[in-house]
Amino acid sequence: MKFRTLFLKIFLYFWLAAALMIGSQNIIYLLTVSSDPNPERRRGAFGEALNLYAESAVQVYDSEGPGAFNEYADRSRKVAGSEIDLFDAQGHPLTAPNSDEAASVASEIHATHEHVSHMTSLGRLTWGREVVTPSGNTLIFVTRLRQPYQPRGIPPLGIAVAILAAGGVAYLLAFYLTSPLKKVSATVRAFAEGNLEARVSPSLGNRRDELADLGREFDHMAERIEGLISSQKRLLADISHELRSPLARLNVALELARRNTNGKAEAALDRIEQETERVNQLVGQLLSITRLESGAEQVPPENVVLHELVVQVVDDANFEANARGKQVKAVHLEPSSLMGSYELLRSGVENVVRNAIRYTESNTAVEVALRVRLGTAVLTVRDHGPGVPDADLQHIFEPFYRVSEARERSSGGVGLGLSIAERTVKLHGGSLRAENLPDGLLVTIELPLAGSQQTAQASANTEKMPV
Repeated sequence: MKFRTLFLKIFLYFWLAAALMIGSQNIIYLLTVSSDPNPERRRGAFGEALNLYAESAVQVYDSEGPGAFNEYADRSRKVAGSEIDLFDAQGHPLTAPNSDEAASVASEIHATHEHVSHMTSLGRLTWGREVVTPSGNTLIFVTRLRQPYQPRGIPPLGIAVAILAAGGVAYLLAFYLTSPLKKVSATVRAFAEGNLEARVSPSLGNRRDELADLGREFDHMAERIEGLISSQKRLLADISHELRSPLARLNVALELARRNTNGKAEAALDRIEQETERVNQLVGQLLSITRLESGAEQVPPENVVLHELVVQVVDDANFEANARGKQVKAVHLEPSSLMGSYELLRSGVENVVRNAIRYTESNTAVEVALRVRLGTAVLTVRDHGPGVPDADLQHIFEPFYRVSEARERSSGGVGLGLSIAERTVKLHGGSLRAENLPDGLLVTIELPLAGSQQTAQASANTEKMPV
Protein backbone atom coordinates (compact mmCIF):
# COMPACT_ATOMS: atom_id res chain seq x y z
CA MET A 1 0.00 0.00 0.00
CA LYS A 2 1.54 3.27 -1.11
CA PHE A 3 1.74 6.27 1.22
CA ARG A 4 -0.28 8.32 -1.27
CA THR A 5 -3.45 6.43 -0.31
CA LEU A 6 -5.87 8.38 1.86
CA PHE A 7 -6.41 5.39 4.15
CA LEU A 8 -2.72 5.14 5.02
CA LYS A 9 -2.41 8.90 5.54
CA ILE A 10 -5.36 9.05 7.94
CA PHE A 11 -4.19 5.94 9.78
CA LEU A 12 -0.58 7.08 10.25
CA TYR A 13 -1.41 10.69 11.10
CA PHE A 14 -3.98 9.77 13.75
CA TRP A 15 -1.72 7.07 15.18
CA LEU A 16 1.27 9.42 15.29
CA ALA A 17 -0.81 12.11 16.98
CA ALA A 18 -2.05 9.65 19.63
CA ALA A 19 1.48 8.30 20.22
CA LEU A 20 2.86 11.82 20.65
CA MET A 21 0.11 12.69 23.13
CA ILE A 22 0.78 9.55 25.19
CA GLY A 23 4.53 10.10 25.17
CA SER A 24 4.37 13.83 25.91
CA GLN A 25 1.96 13.35 28.83
CA ASN A 26 4.27 10.77 30.35
CA ILE A 27 7.31 13.00 29.89
CA ILE A 28 5.51 16.01 31.41
CA TYR A 29 4.45 13.89 34.38
CA LEU A 30 7.98 12.61 35.00
CA LEU A 31 9.42 16.11 34.71
CA THR A 32 6.84 17.43 37.18
CA VAL A 33 7.57 14.66 39.69
CA SER A 34 11.33 15.00 39.47
CA SER A 35 11.23 18.80 39.79
CA ASP A 36 9.04 18.83 42.94
CA PRO A 37 11.31 19.89 45.87
CA ASN A 38 8.88 18.69 48.51
CA PRO A 39 7.90 15.03 47.97
CA GLU A 40 5.86 15.02 51.19
CA ARG A 41 3.60 17.74 49.83
CA ARG A 42 3.31 15.88 46.55
CA ARG A 43 2.28 12.70 48.31
CA GLY A 44 -0.64 14.40 50.02
CA ALA A 45 -2.93 11.91 51.70
CA PHE A 46 -0.35 9.16 51.28
CA GLY A 47 2.13 11.10 53.42
CA GLU A 48 -0.49 11.61 56.12
CA ALA A 49 -1.13 7.88 56.13
CA LEU A 50 2.59 7.22 56.66
CA ASN A 51 2.62 9.65 59.62
CA LEU A 52 -0.29 7.82 61.24
CA TYR A 53 1.44 4.51 60.49
CA ALA A 54 4.61 5.70 62.28
CA GLU A 55 2.79 7.06 65.34
CA SER A 56 0.72 3.89 65.68
CA ALA A 57 3.79 1.62 65.52
CA VAL A 58 5.75 3.75 68.04
CA GLN A 59 2.77 3.84 70.43
CA VAL A 60 2.57 0.02 70.36
CA TYR A 61 6.27 -0.25 71.18
CA ASP A 62 6.10 2.36 73.94
CA SER A 63 2.95 1.11 75.64
CA GLU A 64 3.07 -2.66 75.09
CA GLY A 65 6.75 -3.42 74.67
CA PRO A 66 9.04 -4.96 72.06
CA GLY A 67 7.08 -8.23 71.88
CA ALA A 68 3.88 -6.51 70.93
CA PHE A 69 5.78 -4.36 68.40
CA ASN A 70 7.28 -7.46 66.75
CA GLU A 71 3.80 -8.96 66.40
CA TYR A 72 2.59 -5.65 64.91
CA ALA A 73 5.52 -5.67 62.47
CA ASP A 74 4.84 -9.29 61.45
CA ARG A 75 1.19 -8.51 60.72
CA SER A 76 2.22 -5.48 58.66
CA ARG A 77 4.67 -7.59 56.68
CA LYS A 78 2.11 -10.30 55.96
CA VAL A 79 -0.82 -8.03 55.16
CA ALA A 80 0.81 -5.09 53.36
CA GLY A 81 4.30 -6.37 52.65
CA SER A 82 5.85 -3.46 54.57
CA GLU A 83 8.94 -3.81 56.77
CA ILE A 84 9.10 -1.75 60.00
CA ASP A 85 12.21 -0.87 62.03
CA LEU A 86 12.64 1.24 65.22
CA PHE A 87 15.77 3.11 66.26
CA ASP A 88 16.55 5.28 69.25
CA ALA A 89 17.26 8.99 68.95
CA GLN A 90 20.95 8.30 68.17
CA GLY A 91 20.07 5.90 65.30
CA HIS A 92 20.79 2.67 67.21
CA PRO A 93 18.42 -0.20 66.33
CA LEU A 94 15.83 -1.21 68.92
CA THR A 95 14.81 -4.23 66.78
CA ALA A 96 16.78 -6.33 64.35
CA PRO A 97 17.06 -4.14 61.21
CA ASN A 98 15.44 -5.63 58.14
CA SER A 99 17.92 -4.00 55.76
CA ASP A 100 21.02 -1.86 55.63
CA GLU A 101 18.97 0.79 53.88
CA ALA A 102 16.78 1.18 57.00
CA ALA A 103 19.85 1.77 59.17
CA SER A 104 21.18 4.29 56.66
CA VAL A 105 17.90 6.20 56.71
CA ALA A 106 17.91 6.21 60.53
CA SER A 107 21.43 7.64 60.60
CA GLU A 108 20.44 10.35 58.14
CA ILE A 109 17.40 11.29 60.26
CA HIS A 110 19.55 11.42 63.41
CA ALA A 111 21.92 13.80 61.64
CA THR A 112 19.30 16.08 60.09
CA HIS A 113 16.27 15.63 62.38
CA GLU A 114 14.11 15.81 59.24
CA HIS A 115 11.85 13.41 57.40
CA VAL A 116 13.79 11.21 54.94
CA SER A 117 12.56 9.16 52.01
CA HIS A 118 14.56 7.07 49.55
CA MET A 119 13.22 5.72 46.26
CA THR A 120 14.88 2.75 44.56
CA SER A 121 15.18 2.33 40.81
CA LEU A 122 12.23 -0.06 40.94
CA GLY A 123 10.07 2.51 42.70
CA ARG A 124 10.25 0.92 46.19
CA LEU A 125 10.03 3.56 48.93
CA THR A 126 11.99 3.61 52.23
CA TRP A 127 10.59 6.31 54.51
CA GLY A 128 11.40 7.43 58.05
CA ARG A 129 10.87 10.19 60.59
CA GLU A 130 11.38 11.03 64.26
CA VAL A 131 8.38 10.30 66.49
CA VAL A 132 7.89 11.43 70.12
CA THR A 133 6.28 8.69 72.21
CA PRO A 134 3.52 9.32 74.79
CA SER A 135 6.16 8.84 77.53
CA GLY A 136 8.29 11.64 76.05
CA ASN A 137 11.02 9.55 74.37
CA THR A 138 12.15 10.26 70.80
CA LEU A 139 12.32 7.27 68.46
CA ILE A 140 13.09 6.93 64.78
CA PHE A 141 10.54 5.02 62.73
CA VAL A 142 11.60 3.54 59.35
CA THR A 143 9.40 1.56 56.96
CA ARG A 144 10.24 -0.07 53.67
CA LEU A 145 7.22 -0.52 51.39
CA ARG A 146 6.94 -3.53 49.11
CA GLN A 147 5.13 -1.60 46.33
CA PRO A 148 5.97 1.91 45.17
CA TYR A 149 3.90 4.57 46.84
CA GLN A 150 2.66 5.64 43.38
CA PRO A 151 3.63 4.91 39.75
CA ARG A 152 6.59 6.81 38.40
CA GLY A 153 4.87 7.61 35.14
CA ILE A 154 3.60 4.94 32.74
CA PRO A 155 5.97 1.96 32.48
CA PRO A 156 7.43 1.17 29.04
CA LEU A 157 5.13 -1.81 28.56
CA GLY A 158 2.13 0.36 29.39
CA ILE A 159 3.25 2.97 26.86
CA ALA A 160 3.63 0.29 24.19
CA VAL A 161 0.17 -1.12 24.93
CA ALA A 162 -1.36 2.38 24.86
CA ILE A 163 0.27 3.17 21.51
CA LEU A 164 -0.91 -0.14 20.03
CA ALA A 165 -4.42 0.53 21.29
CA ALA A 166 -4.28 4.01 19.74
CA GLY A 167 -3.13 2.38 16.50
CA GLY A 168 -6.15 0.09 16.56
CA VAL A 169 -8.51 3.02 17.07
CA ALA A 170 -6.76 4.98 14.29
CA TYR A 171 -7.09 1.98 11.96
CA LEU A 172 -10.82 1.65 12.62
CA LEU A 173 -11.29 5.39 12.15
CA ALA A 174 -9.34 5.39 8.87
CA PHE A 175 -11.30 2.37 7.64
CA TYR A 176 -14.61 4.00 8.55
CA LEU A 177 -13.69 7.19 6.69
CA THR A 178 -12.20 5.61 3.56
CA SER A 179 -14.26 2.46 3.00
CA PRO A 180 -17.13 4.46 1.40
CA LEU A 181 -14.63 6.08 -0.96
CA LYS A 182 -13.43 2.65 -2.07
CA LYS A 183 -17.02 1.61 -2.72
CA VAL A 184 -17.65 4.79 -4.68
CA SER A 185 -14.44 4.20 -6.66
CA ALA A 186 -15.44 0.59 -7.46
CA THR A 187 -18.89 1.70 -8.59
CA VAL A 188 -17.49 4.51 -10.75
CA ARG A 189 -15.08 2.02 -12.34
CA ALA A 190 -17.90 -0.42 -13.06
CA PHE A 191 -20.01 2.39 -14.51
CA ALA A 192 -17.12 3.53 -16.71
CA GLU A 193 -16.68 -0.05 -17.98
CA GLY A 194 -20.27 -0.09 -19.20
CA ASN A 195 -22.36 -1.36 -16.28
CA LEU A 196 -24.91 1.45 -16.35
CA GLU A 197 -26.90 -0.14 -13.52
CA ALA A 198 -24.03 0.26 -11.01
CA ARG A 199 -25.09 2.30 -7.96
CA VAL A 200 -23.33 3.41 -4.78
CA SER A 201 -26.16 3.78 -2.24
CA PRO A 202 -26.86 0.03 -1.68
CA SER A 203 -23.26 -0.52 -0.59
CA LEU A 204 -23.22 2.43 1.86
CA GLY A 205 -25.94 1.04 4.13
CA ASN A 206 -27.49 3.53 6.56
CA ARG A 207 -24.76 6.16 6.49
CA ARG A 208 -26.07 9.73 6.65
CA ASP A 209 -22.86 11.73 6.39
CA GLU A 210 -21.27 13.73 3.57
CA LEU A 211 -19.87 10.59 1.93
CA ALA A 212 -23.37 9.14 1.73
CA ASP A 213 -24.51 12.42 0.15
CA LEU A 214 -21.73 12.03 -2.43
CA GLY A 215 -22.92 8.50 -3.20
CA ARG A 216 -26.52 9.65 -3.66
CA GLU A 217 -25.43 12.45 -5.98
CA PHE A 218 -23.46 9.95 -8.06
CA ASP A 219 -26.49 7.65 -8.24
CA HIS A 220 -28.63 10.55 -9.42
CA MET A 221 -26.08 11.37 -12.11
CA ALA A 222 -25.85 7.69 -13.13
CA GLU A 223 -29.62 7.44 -13.50
CA ARG A 224 -29.67 10.50 -15.75
CA ILE A 225 -26.84 9.16 -17.91
CA GLU A 226 -28.42 5.70 -18.12
CA GLY A 227 -31.69 7.26 -19.21
CA LEU A 228 -30.01 9.38 -21.87
CA ILE A 229 -27.99 6.50 -23.26
CA SER A 230 -31.00 4.18 -23.28
CA SER A 231 -32.99 6.80 -25.16
CA GLN A 232 -30.15 7.21 -27.63
CA LYS A 233 -29.97 3.46 -28.22
CA ARG A 234 -33.73 3.18 -28.72
CA LEU A 235 -33.69 6.11 -31.13
CA LEU A 236 -30.82 4.57 -33.08
CA ALA A 237 -32.58 1.21 -33.28
CA ASP A 238 -35.90 2.77 -34.28
CA ILE A 239 -34.33 4.89 -37.01
CA SER A 240 -32.38 1.91 -38.35
CA HIS A 241 -35.51 -0.22 -38.52
CA GLU A 242 -37.52 2.55 -40.14
CA LEU A 243 -34.85 3.10 -42.81
CA ARG A 244 -34.96 -0.50 -43.97
CA SER A 245 -38.39 -0.17 -45.60
CA PRO A 246 -37.63 3.01 -47.63
CA LEU A 247 -34.34 1.47 -48.75
CA ALA A 248 -36.12 -1.66 -49.94
CA ARG A 249 -38.64 0.45 -51.86
CA LEU A 250 -35.79 2.55 -53.28
CA ASN A 251 -34.10 -0.58 -54.65
CA VAL A 252 -37.38 -1.63 -56.31
CA ALA A 253 -37.80 1.84 -57.79
CA LEU A 254 -34.22 1.72 -59.01
CA GLU A 255 -34.82 -1.49 -60.94
CA LEU A 256 -37.97 -0.05 -62.47
CA ALA A 257 -36.03 3.06 -63.52
CA ARG A 258 -33.41 0.91 -65.24
CA ARG A 259 -36.10 -0.79 -67.30
CA ASN A 260 -37.86 2.44 -68.26
CA THR A 261 -34.82 4.53 -69.22
CA ASN A 262 -33.47 2.00 -71.77
CA GLY A 263 -29.88 2.63 -70.60
CA LYS A 264 -29.99 6.39 -71.13
CA ALA A 265 -29.33 7.16 -67.43
CA GLU A 266 -27.24 4.11 -66.59
CA ALA A 267 -24.36 6.07 -65.06
CA ALA A 268 -26.65 8.04 -62.76
CA LEU A 269 -28.57 4.95 -61.76
CA ASP A 270 -25.33 3.10 -60.99
CA ARG A 271 -24.32 5.97 -58.71
CA ILE A 272 -27.71 5.86 -57.00
CA GLU A 273 -27.36 2.10 -56.51
CA GLN A 274 -23.86 2.52 -55.06
CA GLU A 275 -24.99 5.13 -52.55
CA THR A 276 -28.07 3.09 -51.66
CA GLU A 277 -25.88 0.07 -50.95
CA ARG A 278 -23.68 2.18 -48.67
CA VAL A 279 -26.71 3.39 -46.75
CA ASN A 280 -27.97 -0.18 -46.54
CA GLN A 281 -24.63 -1.35 -45.13
CA LEU A 282 -24.66 1.50 -42.63
CA VAL A 283 -28.16 0.55 -41.47
CA GLY A 284 -27.06 -3.06 -41.11
CA GLN A 285 -24.10 -2.00 -38.99
CA LEU A 286 -26.32 0.21 -36.84
CA LEU A 287 -28.69 -2.67 -36.21
CA SER A 288 -25.79 -4.98 -35.37
CA ILE A 289 -24.27 -2.61 -32.83
CA THR A 290 -27.70 -1.91 -31.32
CA ARG A 291 -28.29 -5.62 -30.77
CA LEU A 292 -24.86 -6.07 -29.22
CA GLU A 293 -25.25 -3.11 -26.86
CA SER A 294 -28.78 -4.00 -25.76
CA GLY A 295 -27.84 -7.57 -24.88
CA ALA A 296 -30.35 -8.98 -27.36
CA GLU A 297 -27.55 -10.83 -29.11
CA GLN A 298 -26.72 -14.00 -27.19
CA VAL A 299 -23.68 -16.25 -27.54
CA PRO A 300 -24.84 -19.74 -28.56
CA PRO A 301 -23.06 -22.69 -26.89
CA GLU A 302 -21.37 -23.94 -30.05
CA ASN A 303 -17.77 -24.89 -30.60
CA VAL A 304 -15.87 -22.51 -32.88
CA VAL A 305 -12.56 -23.67 -34.39
CA LEU A 306 -10.85 -20.32 -34.30
CA HIS A 307 -7.88 -21.01 -36.56
CA GLU A 308 -10.19 -22.25 -39.34
CA LEU A 309 -12.34 -19.14 -38.95
CA VAL A 310 -9.24 -16.95 -39.28
CA VAL A 311 -8.15 -18.80 -42.43
CA GLN A 312 -11.52 -18.15 -44.07
CA VAL A 313 -11.49 -14.48 -43.11
CA VAL A 314 -7.94 -14.07 -44.44
CA ASP A 315 -8.82 -15.77 -47.74
CA ASP A 316 -11.91 -13.61 -48.30
CA ALA A 317 -10.14 -10.40 -47.22
CA ASN A 318 -7.12 -11.15 -49.42
CA PHE A 319 -9.40 -11.43 -52.47
CA GLU A 320 -10.78 -7.98 -51.65
CA ALA A 321 -7.33 -6.52 -50.91
CA ASN A 322 -5.81 -7.75 -54.19
CA ALA A 323 -8.17 -5.50 -56.11
CA ARG A 324 -6.54 -2.54 -54.26
CA GLY A 325 -2.96 -3.65 -54.78
CA LYS A 326 -2.64 -4.98 -51.22
CA GLN A 327 -2.45 -8.37 -49.53
CA VAL A 328 -3.70 -10.15 -46.41
CA LYS A 329 -1.71 -13.12 -45.16
CA ALA A 330 -1.62 -15.35 -42.11
CA VAL A 331 1.93 -15.34 -40.76
CA HIS A 332 1.32 -17.70 -37.83
CA LEU A 333 -1.63 -19.90 -36.84
CA GLU A 334 -1.93 -22.15 -33.81
CA PRO A 335 -4.87 -24.57 -33.42
CA SER A 336 -7.47 -23.27 -30.97
CA SER A 337 -11.20 -23.45 -30.30
CA LEU A 338 -13.72 -21.75 -28.05
CA MET A 339 -17.41 -21.68 -27.22
CA GLY A 340 -19.32 -18.90 -28.92
CA SER A 341 -21.00 -17.71 -32.09
CA TYR A 342 -19.22 -18.44 -35.34
CA GLU A 343 -21.04 -15.70 -37.25
CA LEU A 344 -20.47 -13.02 -34.59
CA LEU A 345 -16.77 -13.87 -34.26
CA ARG A 346 -16.32 -13.95 -38.01
CA SER A 347 -17.95 -10.54 -38.29
CA GLY A 348 -15.76 -9.11 -35.51
CA VAL A 349 -12.48 -10.45 -36.93
CA GLU A 350 -13.49 -9.45 -40.46
CA ASN A 351 -14.18 -5.86 -39.38
CA VAL A 352 -10.71 -5.58 -37.83
CA VAL A 353 -9.02 -7.05 -40.92
CA ARG A 354 -11.00 -4.84 -43.31
CA ASN A 355 -10.10 -1.79 -41.25
CA ALA A 356 -6.44 -2.74 -41.64
CA ILE A 357 -6.89 -3.17 -45.41
CA ARG A 358 -8.31 0.37 -45.69
CA TYR A 359 -5.27 2.02 -44.13
CA THR A 360 -2.30 -0.18 -45.03
CA GLU A 361 -0.11 1.26 -47.78
CA SER A 362 -0.28 -0.04 -51.35
CA ASN A 363 1.98 -3.01 -52.12
CA THR A 364 2.04 -3.99 -48.43
CA ALA A 365 0.40 -6.89 -46.63
CA VAL A 366 -1.86 -7.01 -43.58
CA GLU A 367 -0.31 -9.63 -41.29
CA VAL A 368 -2.62 -11.84 -39.20
CA ALA A 369 -1.29 -14.12 -36.44
CA LEU A 370 -3.04 -16.44 -33.98
CA ARG A 371 -1.23 -17.71 -30.89
CA VAL A 372 -2.30 -19.51 -27.71
CA ARG A 373 -1.07 -18.26 -24.33
CA LEU A 374 -2.22 -19.63 -20.95
CA GLY A 375 -5.67 -20.68 -22.12
CA THR A 376 -6.22 -17.53 -24.16
CA ALA A 377 -6.26 -17.12 -27.93
CA VAL A 378 -4.31 -14.02 -28.97
CA LEU A 379 -5.16 -12.79 -32.46
CA THR A 380 -3.09 -9.91 -33.87
CA VAL A 381 -3.79 -7.89 -37.01
CA ARG A 382 -0.96 -5.64 -38.21
CA ASP A 383 -1.11 -3.11 -41.01
CA HIS A 384 1.56 -0.88 -42.56
CA GLY A 385 -0.35 2.37 -42.58
CA PRO A 386 -0.05 5.78 -40.92
CA GLY A 387 -1.22 4.53 -37.52
CA VAL A 388 -3.41 6.50 -35.13
CA PRO A 389 -2.44 9.48 -32.93
CA ASP A 390 -1.77 8.28 -29.39
CA ALA A 391 -4.50 10.53 -28.00
CA ASP A 392 -7.07 8.77 -30.23
CA LEU A 393 -6.08 5.16 -29.55
CA GLN A 394 -8.51 4.70 -26.67
CA HIS A 395 -11.40 6.17 -28.70
CA ILE A 396 -11.20 4.30 -32.02
CA PHE A 397 -13.54 1.57 -30.71
CA GLU A 398 -16.31 4.07 -29.97
CA PRO A 399 -19.23 4.26 -32.43
CA PHE A 400 -18.84 6.91 -35.15
CA TYR A 401 -15.49 8.09 -33.76
CA ARG A 402 -13.30 9.51 -36.50
CA VAL A 403 -9.63 10.29 -36.14
CA SER A 404 -10.07 12.87 -38.89
CA GLU A 405 -12.89 13.67 -41.30
CA ALA A 406 -10.59 13.61 -44.32
CA ARG A 407 -9.16 10.24 -43.35
CA GLU A 408 -12.59 8.67 -42.98
CA ARG A 409 -13.91 10.16 -46.23
CA SER A 410 -10.93 8.83 -48.15
CA SER A 411 -11.34 5.36 -46.67
CA GLY A 412 -15.10 5.19 -46.94
CA GLY A 413 -15.50 4.27 -43.28
CA VAL A 414 -18.14 5.57 -40.91
CA GLY A 415 -16.55 4.51 -37.61
CA LEU A 416 -18.65 1.43 -36.81
CA GLY A 417 -16.52 -1.54 -37.86
CA LEU A 418 -14.14 -1.49 -34.89
CA SER A 419 -17.04 -0.74 -32.54
CA ILE A 420 -18.86 -3.86 -33.68
CA ALA A 421 -15.65 -5.88 -33.34
CA GLU A 422 -15.02 -4.60 -29.81
CA ARG A 423 -18.53 -5.42 -28.63
CA THR A 424 -18.43 -8.86 -30.24
CA VAL A 425 -15.16 -9.68 -28.49
CA LYS A 426 -16.46 -8.48 -25.12
CA LEU A 427 -19.63 -10.53 -25.63
CA HIS A 428 -17.35 -13.59 -25.75
CA GLY A 429 -15.52 -12.58 -22.56
CA GLY A 430 -12.46 -11.23 -24.36
CA SER A 431 -10.71 -7.91 -24.85
CA LEU A 432 -9.49 -5.80 -27.77
CA ARG A 433 -6.80 -3.13 -27.86
CA ALA A 434 -4.73 -1.17 -30.36
CA GLU A 435 -1.17 0.14 -30.30
CA ASN A 436 1.03 2.06 -32.68
CA LEU A 437 4.10 0.52 -34.25
CA PRO A 438 6.89 2.40 -36.04
CA ASP A 439 5.24 1.71 -39.43
CA GLY A 440 1.61 0.88 -38.74
CA LEU A 441 -1.09 -0.14 -36.27
CA LEU A 442 -1.35 -3.40 -34.32
CA VAL A 443 -4.78 -4.56 -33.11
CA THR A 444 -4.78 -7.40 -30.56
CA ILE A 445 -7.82 -9.57 -29.77
CA GLU A 446 -7.74 -11.88 -26.74
CA LEU A 447 -10.42 -14.55 -26.33
CA PRO A 448 -10.79 -17.26 -23.65
CA LEU A 449 -10.51 -20.74 -25.13
CA ALA A 450 -12.92 -23.67 -24.70
CA GLY A 451 -11.61 -24.40 -21.19
CA SER A 452 -12.90 -20.97 -20.12
CA GLN A 453 -16.38 -21.36 -21.66
CA GLN A 454 -18.14 -20.72 -18.33
CA THR A 455 -16.46 -17.36 -18.07
CA ALA A 456 -17.47 -16.51 -21.63
CA GLN A 457 -21.07 -17.54 -21.05
CA ALA A 458 -21.28 -15.59 -17.80
CA SER A 459 -19.94 -12.53 -19.59
CA ALA A 460 -22.51 -12.98 -22.35
CA ASN A 461 -25.38 -13.16 -19.85
CA THR A 462 -24.41 -10.45 -17.39
CA GLU A 463 -21.92 -7.97 -18.82
CA LYS A 464 -23.26 -4.65 -20.07
CA MET A 465 -21.59 -3.50 -23.23
CA PRO A 466 -19.75 -0.14 -22.99
CA VAL A 467 -20.84 2.67 -25.22
